[in-house]
Amino acid sequence: MPLCLYCLSCQEVCCVACLSVDIHKEHSDQVKSVVDVADEDRKILTEHLEKIQKLKTTYADEQNELLQALRNIDFDEADNDQAIDREFDRIIACTEARRKVLKKQLQKKSKICRDSIYLKQEDLENLIAKLNRYLDEGQHVLTLNDFNALSQSKVIIKKMKMLEMKNIEFCQQRELSNSVLFHISSQMLLDMINIMGSIGVPPAPLFIEQKCKSHLTRLDIEWELVDYDPPVFAYVLELGQSDNNFIEVYRGLKTKYHLHDMQPNTLYLLRLHASNGGEIKNTSIFEMKTLNIDLNNWTLSMSSIYPTAKAENTHASLLDNQFTTGAATDIGAAWIKATFPYSVPINSVTIAPLHKDPHLWGETNGDSGSLQYSHDNGTWTTVGTIEYVPMHHQKIIVGGITAQYWRLSHDGYLGTSSLIFH
Repeated sequence: MPLCLYCLSCQEVCCVACLSVDIHKEHSDQVKSVVDVADEDRKILTEHLEKIQKLKTTYADEQNELLQALRNIDFDEADNDQAIDREFDRIIACTEARRKVLKKQLQKKSKICRDSIYLKQEDLENLIAKLNRYLDEGQHVLTLNDFNALSQSKVIIKKMKMLEMKNIEFCQQRELSNSVLFHISSQMLLDMINIMGSIGVPPAPLFIEQKCKSHLTRLDIEWELVDYDPPVFAYVLELGQSDNNFIEVYRGLKTKYHLHDMQPNTLYLLRLHASNGGEIKNTSIFEMKTLNIDLNNWTLSMSSIYPTAKAENTHASLLDNQFTTGAATDIGAAWIKATFPYSVPINSVTIAPLHKDPHLWGETNGDSGSLQYSHDNGTWTTVGTIEYVPMHHQKIIVGGITAQYWRLSHDGYLGTSSLIFH
Protein backbone atom coordinates (compact mmCIF):
# COMPACT_ATOMS: atom_id res chain seq x y z
CA MET A 1 0.00 0.00 0.00
CA PRO A 2 1.24 3.55 -0.59
CA LEU A 3 2.90 5.44 2.27
CA CYS A 4 0.34 8.27 2.55
CA LEU A 5 0.30 8.80 6.32
CA TYR A 6 2.72 10.33 8.84
CA CYS A 7 3.04 9.40 12.53
CA LEU A 8 3.71 12.47 14.63
CA SER A 9 4.76 10.34 17.61
CA CYS A 10 7.28 8.19 15.74
CA GLN A 11 8.05 10.91 13.19
CA GLU A 12 7.95 8.53 10.22
CA VAL A 13 5.71 7.79 7.26
CA CYS A 14 3.37 4.77 7.23
CA CYS A 15 0.45 3.25 5.34
CA VAL A 16 -3.18 2.55 6.25
CA ALA A 17 -2.41 -1.10 7.08
CA CYS A 18 0.16 -0.01 9.68
CA LEU A 19 -2.61 1.43 11.79
CA SER A 20 -4.08 -2.01 12.45
CA VAL A 21 -1.09 -4.31 12.67
CA ASP A 22 1.94 -2.18 13.41
CA ILE A 23 3.10 -0.20 16.42
CA HIS A 24 1.19 2.83 15.17
CA LYS A 25 -2.00 1.13 16.24
CA GLU A 26 -1.40 2.26 19.87
CA HIS A 27 -1.36 5.96 18.95
CA SER A 28 -3.43 6.17 15.85
CA ASP A 29 -4.65 9.60 16.96
CA GLN A 30 -1.11 10.89 16.25
CA VAL A 31 -1.25 9.80 12.59
CA LYS A 32 -2.12 12.38 9.97
CA SER A 33 -2.10 12.65 6.22
CA VAL A 34 1.32 13.27 4.73
CA VAL A 35 -0.17 16.15 2.77
CA ASP A 36 -1.61 17.82 5.90
CA VAL A 37 1.63 17.44 7.84
CA ALA A 38 3.62 18.75 4.91
CA ASP A 39 1.28 21.76 4.58
CA GLU A 40 1.62 22.52 8.29
CA ASP A 41 5.41 22.28 8.09
CA ARG A 42 5.43 24.50 5.01
CA LYS A 43 3.38 27.08 6.91
CA ILE A 44 5.73 26.97 9.94
CA LEU A 45 8.76 27.07 7.67
CA THR A 46 7.31 30.07 5.82
CA GLU A 47 6.83 31.93 9.13
CA HIS A 48 10.42 31.21 10.17
CA LEU A 49 11.68 32.27 6.76
CA GLU A 50 9.82 35.56 7.10
CA LYS A 51 11.37 36.13 10.55
CA ILE A 52 14.82 35.23 9.27
CA GLN A 53 14.36 37.54 6.29
CA LYS A 54 13.49 40.40 8.69
CA LEU A 55 16.54 39.55 10.79
CA LYS A 56 18.66 39.49 7.67
CA THR A 57 17.42 42.98 6.77
CA THR A 58 17.99 44.19 10.33
CA TYR A 59 21.49 42.73 10.45
CA ALA A 60 22.28 44.22 7.05
CA ASP A 61 21.18 47.65 8.32
CA GLU A 62 23.25 47.14 11.47
CA GLN A 63 26.23 46.16 9.32
CA ASN A 64 25.82 49.30 7.24
CA GLU A 65 25.57 51.40 10.41
CA LEU A 66 28.73 49.82 11.80
CA LEU A 67 30.55 50.42 8.51
CA GLN A 68 29.33 54.01 8.53
CA ALA A 69 30.46 54.36 12.17
CA LEU A 70 33.93 53.13 11.16
CA ARG A 71 33.99 55.62 8.28
CA ASN A 72 32.91 58.39 10.68
CA ILE A 73 35.67 57.43 13.12
CA ASP A 74 38.21 57.43 10.28
CA PHE A 75 36.95 60.82 9.12
CA ASP A 76 36.97 62.26 12.66
CA GLU A 77 40.42 60.83 13.31
CA ALA A 78 41.83 62.45 10.17
CA ASP A 79 40.00 65.71 10.83
CA ASN A 80 41.03 65.87 14.49
CA ASP A 81 44.58 64.85 13.59
CA GLN A 82 44.75 67.91 11.35
CA ALA A 83 43.11 70.03 14.05
CA ILE A 84 45.73 68.92 16.60
CA ASP A 85 48.48 69.86 14.15
CA ARG A 86 46.86 73.24 13.51
CA GLU A 87 46.45 74.04 17.19
CA PHE A 88 49.96 73.01 18.12
CA ASP A 89 51.34 74.88 15.11
CA ARG A 90 49.55 77.91 16.55
CA ILE A 91 51.08 77.21 19.95
CA ILE A 92 54.52 76.90 18.40
CA ALA A 93 53.98 80.11 16.42
CA CYS A 94 52.79 81.93 19.55
CA THR A 95 55.72 80.72 21.64
CA GLU A 96 58.14 81.64 18.83
CA ALA A 97 56.59 85.12 18.59
CA ARG A 98 56.77 85.46 22.35
CA ARG A 99 60.43 84.44 22.28
CA LYS A 100 61.14 87.25 19.80
CA VAL A 101 59.25 89.76 21.96
CA LEU A 102 61.15 88.69 25.06
CA LYS A 103 64.48 88.97 23.26
CA LYS A 104 63.62 92.50 22.10
CA GLN A 105 62.58 93.42 25.63
CA LEU A 106 65.83 91.92 26.93
CA GLN A 107 67.90 93.97 24.46
CA LYS A 108 66.03 97.15 25.38
CA LYS A 109 66.38 96.54 29.12
CA SER A 110 70.06 95.68 28.76
CA LYS A 111 70.69 98.86 26.74
CA ILE A 112 69.02 100.98 29.43
CA CYS A 113 71.19 99.36 32.11
CA ARG A 114 74.35 99.84 30.04
CA ASP A 115 73.53 103.49 29.27
CA SER A 116 73.02 104.18 32.98
CA ILE A 117 76.39 102.65 33.76
CA TYR A 118 78.06 104.55 30.88
CA LEU A 119 76.62 107.82 32.22
CA LYS A 120 77.88 107.08 35.70
CA GLN A 121 81.28 106.16 34.30
CA GLU A 122 81.40 109.52 32.54
CA ASP A 123 80.48 111.36 35.77
CA LEU A 124 83.13 109.42 37.63
CA GLU A 125 85.83 110.23 35.06
CA ASN A 126 84.96 113.95 35.26
CA LEU A 127 85.23 113.84 39.05
CA ILE A 128 88.58 112.08 38.86
CA ALA A 129 89.89 114.61 36.34
CA LYS A 130 88.82 117.54 38.56
CA LEU A 131 90.25 115.78 41.60
CA ASN A 132 93.66 115.40 39.92
CA ARG A 133 93.64 118.97 38.69
CA TYR A 134 92.72 120.41 42.10
CA LEU A 135 95.40 118.29 43.74
CA ASP A 136 98.03 119.70 41.41
CA GLU A 137 96.80 123.26 41.90
CA GLY A 138 96.65 122.88 45.68
CA GLN A 139 100.20 121.47 45.88
CA HIS A 140 101.41 124.29 43.65
CA VAL A 141 99.82 126.93 45.96
CA LEU A 142 101.67 125.40 48.91
CA THR A 143 104.99 126.31 47.19
CA LEU A 144 104.11 130.00 46.71
CA ASN A 145 105.00 132.89 49.01
CA ASP A 146 102.41 134.24 51.37
CA PHE A 147 101.18 137.02 49.15
CA ASN A 148 100.67 134.84 46.08
CA ALA A 149 99.33 131.90 48.16
CA LEU A 150 96.75 134.17 49.78
CA SER A 151 95.28 135.21 46.42
CA GLN A 152 95.07 131.68 44.96
CA SER A 153 94.37 129.48 47.96
CA LYS A 154 90.84 130.83 48.47
CA VAL A 155 89.94 130.00 44.87
CA ILE A 156 91.35 126.46 45.22
CA ILE A 157 89.53 125.91 48.53
CA LYS A 158 86.24 127.01 46.97
CA LYS A 159 86.77 124.58 44.06
CA MET A 160 87.60 121.74 46.48
CA LYS A 161 84.42 122.39 48.51
CA MET A 162 82.39 122.26 45.32
CA LEU A 163 84.16 119.01 44.43
CA GLU A 164 83.22 117.58 47.84
CA MET A 165 79.57 118.49 47.16
CA LYS A 166 79.78 116.77 43.80
CA ASN A 167 81.23 113.74 45.51
CA ILE A 168 78.32 113.64 47.98
CA GLU A 169 75.84 113.85 45.13
CA PHE A 170 77.69 111.10 43.28
CA CYS A 171 77.69 108.81 46.31
CA GLN A 172 73.98 109.39 46.90
CA GLN A 173 73.04 108.30 43.44
CA ARG A 174 70.92 105.13 43.43
CA GLU A 175 72.80 101.94 43.02
CA LEU A 176 72.74 100.74 39.45
CA SER A 177 71.73 97.22 38.59
CA ASN A 178 74.58 95.02 37.45
CA SER A 179 72.26 92.31 36.13
CA VAL A 180 69.17 91.94 33.95
CA LEU A 181 66.55 89.75 35.58
CA PHE A 182 64.55 87.39 33.40
CA HIS A 183 61.63 85.16 34.37
CA ILE A 184 59.24 82.93 32.48
CA SER A 185 57.07 80.32 34.13
CA SER A 186 58.12 77.62 31.71
CA GLN A 187 57.22 74.82 34.10
CA MET A 188 53.66 76.12 34.37
CA LEU A 189 53.51 76.33 30.59
CA LEU A 190 54.89 72.82 30.22
CA ASP A 191 52.44 71.46 32.80
CA MET A 192 49.56 73.11 30.98
CA ILE A 193 50.70 71.75 27.61
CA ASN A 194 51.18 68.33 29.19
CA ILE A 195 47.49 68.03 30.04
CA MET A 196 45.83 70.42 27.59
CA GLY A 197 43.27 69.12 25.15
CA SER A 198 41.28 65.92 25.39
CA ILE A 199 39.87 63.09 23.33
CA GLY A 200 36.32 62.74 24.57
CA VAL A 201 34.32 64.60 27.21
CA PRO A 202 34.41 63.85 30.95
CA PRO A 203 31.18 62.56 32.50
CA ALA A 204 28.98 64.80 34.58
CA PRO A 205 29.80 64.85 38.31
CA LEU A 206 26.98 63.40 40.42
CA PHE A 207 25.55 65.29 43.38
CA ILE A 208 25.67 63.31 46.65
CA GLU A 209 22.09 63.94 47.72
CA GLN A 210 22.46 62.71 51.31
CA LYS A 211 25.31 65.19 51.86
CA CYS A 212 23.57 68.17 50.26
CA LYS A 213 21.94 70.07 53.14
CA SER A 214 19.52 73.00 53.12
CA HIS A 215 19.56 75.70 55.78
CA LEU A 216 17.69 78.93 56.22
CA THR A 217 20.09 81.09 54.20
CA ARG A 218 22.77 78.55 53.23
CA LEU A 219 23.11 75.52 50.98
CA ASP A 220 25.78 72.87 51.61
CA ILE A 221 26.62 71.08 48.35
CA GLU A 222 28.82 68.05 47.73
CA TRP A 223 29.45 65.91 44.64
CA GLU A 224 31.43 62.84 43.58
CA LEU A 225 34.98 62.97 42.26
CA VAL A 226 35.29 62.43 38.49
CA ASP A 227 38.04 59.96 37.60
CA TYR A 228 38.92 60.77 34.00
CA ASP A 229 41.97 60.81 31.74
CA PRO A 230 43.10 63.48 31.13
CA PRO A 231 42.17 64.76 34.59
CA VAL A 232 39.64 67.56 34.89
CA PHE A 233 40.91 71.14 35.23
CA ALA A 234 38.05 72.20 37.47
CA TYR A 235 34.53 71.53 38.63
CA VAL A 236 32.19 74.36 37.62
CA LEU A 237 29.11 74.95 39.77
CA GLU A 238 26.37 77.28 38.53
CA LEU A 239 23.35 78.64 40.35
CA GLY A 240 20.02 79.60 38.87
CA GLN A 241 16.29 79.82 39.38
CA SER A 242 15.40 78.89 35.80
CA ASP A 243 16.96 76.67 33.15
CA ASN A 244 18.20 79.64 31.13
CA ASN A 245 19.52 81.86 33.87
CA PHE A 246 22.59 80.31 35.49
CA ILE A 247 25.55 82.17 36.97
CA GLU A 248 28.88 80.60 37.89
CA VAL A 249 29.45 80.52 41.65
CA TYR A 250 32.43 78.15 41.95
CA ARG A 251 35.31 76.89 39.84
CA GLY A 252 37.99 74.67 41.39
CA LEU A 253 39.07 71.14 42.24
CA LYS A 254 37.24 70.74 45.55
CA THR A 255 34.17 68.52 45.58
CA LYS A 256 32.10 70.56 48.03
CA TYR A 257 30.90 74.13 48.28
CA HIS A 258 28.82 76.28 50.64
CA LEU A 259 26.45 78.90 49.24
CA HIS A 260 25.74 81.73 51.69
CA ASP A 261 23.32 84.67 51.84
CA MET A 262 20.50 82.77 50.13
CA GLN A 263 16.83 83.78 50.33
CA PRO A 264 14.76 81.70 52.78
CA ASN A 265 12.01 79.43 51.43
CA THR A 266 13.37 79.69 47.87
CA LEU A 267 13.89 76.97 45.27
CA TYR A 268 17.30 77.00 43.55
CA LEU A 269 18.67 75.04 40.61
CA LEU A 270 22.28 73.84 40.70
CA ARG A 271 24.13 72.89 37.51
CA LEU A 272 27.50 71.15 37.66
CA HIS A 273 30.03 69.98 35.09
CA ALA A 274 33.64 68.84 35.00
CA SER A 275 35.92 70.87 32.74
CA ASN A 276 39.05 69.61 31.03
CA GLY A 277 39.36 72.43 28.54
CA GLY A 278 37.07 70.87 25.96
CA GLU A 279 33.44 71.29 25.03
CA ILE A 280 30.85 71.24 27.82
CA LYS A 281 28.36 68.46 27.14
CA ASN A 282 27.66 66.51 30.33
CA THR A 283 26.02 68.36 33.21
CA SER A 284 24.14 67.42 36.36
CA ILE A 285 21.09 69.36 37.56
CA PHE A 286 19.96 69.35 41.19
CA GLU A 287 17.17 71.21 42.99
CA MET A 288 17.53 72.54 46.52
CA LYS A 289 15.18 74.69 48.57
CA THR A 290 16.18 76.84 51.53
CA LEU A 291 14.21 76.47 54.74
CA ASN A 292 11.26 78.66 55.56
CA ILE A 293 11.24 81.29 58.32
CA ASP A 294 8.18 80.71 60.49
CA LEU A 295 8.89 82.33 63.83
CA ASN A 296 5.69 80.86 65.28
CA ASN A 297 6.78 77.33 64.45
CA TRP A 298 8.38 76.30 67.73
CA THR A 299 7.73 73.76 70.48
CA LEU A 300 7.03 74.79 74.07
CA SER A 301 8.66 73.04 77.02
CA MET A 302 8.89 74.02 80.69
CA SER A 303 11.00 73.10 83.69
CA SER A 304 7.77 72.53 85.67
CA ILE A 305 4.19 73.75 85.95
CA TYR A 306 2.48 75.53 88.81
CA PRO A 307 -1.06 74.11 88.94
CA THR A 308 -2.26 76.66 91.51
CA ALA A 309 -1.86 79.47 88.96
CA LYS A 310 -4.23 77.65 86.56
CA ALA A 311 -2.14 78.77 83.59
CA GLU A 312 -2.82 77.33 80.12
CA ASN A 313 0.84 76.36 79.56
CA THR A 314 0.31 76.07 75.80
CA HIS A 315 2.02 77.37 72.70
CA ALA A 316 -1.17 79.12 71.57
CA SER A 317 -1.62 80.95 74.88
CA LEU A 318 1.77 82.63 74.42
CA LEU A 319 0.86 83.96 70.96
CA ASP A 320 -2.64 85.38 71.59
CA ASN A 321 -1.50 88.76 73.00
CA GLN A 322 -3.70 88.28 76.07
CA PHE A 323 -2.27 89.19 79.48
CA THR A 324 -4.54 86.63 81.21
CA THR A 325 -3.32 83.52 79.34
CA GLY A 326 0.16 82.06 79.25
CA ALA A 327 2.60 79.80 81.08
CA ALA A 328 3.66 79.56 84.74
CA THR A 329 6.30 77.41 86.44
CA ASP A 330 6.82 76.32 90.01
CA ILE A 331 9.56 77.83 92.16
CA GLY A 332 13.16 76.71 91.62
CA ALA A 333 15.56 76.75 88.66
CA ALA A 334 12.70 77.59 86.32
CA TRP A 335 12.64 77.99 82.56
CA ILE A 336 10.15 78.34 79.73
CA LYS A 337 11.74 77.24 76.44
CA ALA A 338 10.95 77.60 72.74
CA THR A 339 12.63 75.06 70.46
CA PHE A 340 12.65 75.77 66.72
CA PRO A 341 13.10 72.94 64.18
CA TYR A 342 16.29 74.67 63.00
CA SER A 343 18.30 77.80 63.74
CA VAL A 344 16.43 81.03 62.97
CA PRO A 345 17.53 84.70 63.02
CA ILE A 346 15.87 86.66 65.82
CA ASN A 347 15.90 90.47 66.13
CA SER A 348 13.67 90.81 69.20
CA VAL A 349 11.51 88.84 71.65
CA THR A 350 8.27 90.17 73.17
CA ILE A 351 7.24 88.97 76.65
CA ALA A 352 4.69 90.18 79.20
CA PRO A 353 3.66 89.49 82.82
CA LEU A 354 1.00 86.83 83.38
CA HIS A 355 -2.15 88.16 85.12
CA LYS A 356 -4.09 85.50 87.00
CA ASP A 357 -5.89 85.50 90.37
CA PRO A 358 -3.63 87.80 92.43
CA HIS A 359 -4.23 85.60 95.48
CA LEU A 360 -2.79 82.62 93.59
CA TRP A 361 -0.16 84.17 91.25
CA GLY A 362 1.98 87.29 91.42
CA GLU A 363 1.93 89.37 88.23
CA THR A 364 5.64 90.15 88.60
CA ASN A 365 6.71 86.52 88.96
CA GLY A 366 9.76 86.18 86.69
CA ASP A 367 10.88 89.78 87.08
CA SER A 368 14.72 90.13 86.99
CA GLY A 369 15.01 86.80 85.20
CA SER A 370 16.88 86.33 81.92
CA LEU A 371 16.28 85.84 78.20
CA GLN A 372 18.79 83.29 76.88
CA TYR A 373 19.63 81.44 73.67
CA SER A 374 21.61 78.28 72.84
CA HIS A 375 22.92 76.49 69.79
CA ASP A 376 23.13 73.06 71.43
CA ASN A 377 20.49 73.16 74.19
CA GLY A 378 23.31 72.89 76.69
CA THR A 379 25.32 76.10 76.78
CA TRP A 380 23.15 79.19 77.29
CA THR A 381 23.97 82.85 76.68
CA THR A 382 22.03 85.67 78.34
CA VAL A 383 20.94 88.49 76.02
CA GLY A 384 18.31 90.31 78.05
CA THR A 385 16.70 90.87 81.47
CA ILE A 386 13.03 90.46 82.34
CA GLU A 387 11.63 93.79 83.57
CA TYR A 388 7.89 93.31 83.97
CA VAL A 389 5.43 96.21 84.15
CA PRO A 390 1.81 95.16 84.82
CA MET A 391 -0.38 95.06 81.69
CA HIS A 392 2.54 96.04 79.45
CA HIS A 393 4.51 94.11 76.88
CA GLN A 394 8.30 94.12 77.07
CA LYS A 395 10.27 93.97 73.81
CA ILE A 396 13.83 92.75 74.27
CA ILE A 397 16.11 93.65 71.32
CA VAL A 398 18.73 90.96 70.66
CA GLY A 399 20.13 92.22 67.34
CA GLY A 400 19.84 89.43 64.78
CA ILE A 401 21.06 86.38 66.69
CA THR A 402 20.59 83.07 64.87
CA ALA A 403 19.88 80.14 67.20
CA GLN A 404 17.58 77.14 67.53
CA TYR A 405 16.86 77.26 71.29
CA TRP A 406 15.45 80.25 73.26
CA ARG A 407 14.22 80.42 76.85
CA LEU A 408 13.19 82.59 79.79
CA SER A 409 15.06 81.65 82.98
CA HIS A 410 14.59 82.53 86.66
CA ASP A 411 15.54 81.21 90.08
CA GLY A 412 12.01 81.60 91.48
CA TYR A 413 8.50 81.46 90.10
CA LEU A 414 8.50 82.25 86.38
CA GLY A 415 5.60 83.23 84.18
CA THR A 416 4.84 85.02 80.92
CA SER A 417 1.72 85.76 78.93
CA SER A 418 3.64 86.29 75.67
CA LEU A 419 6.60 84.71 73.94
CA ILE A 420 6.63 86.22 70.48
CA PHE A 421 9.68 86.23 68.21
CA HIS A 422 10.41 88.83 65.56
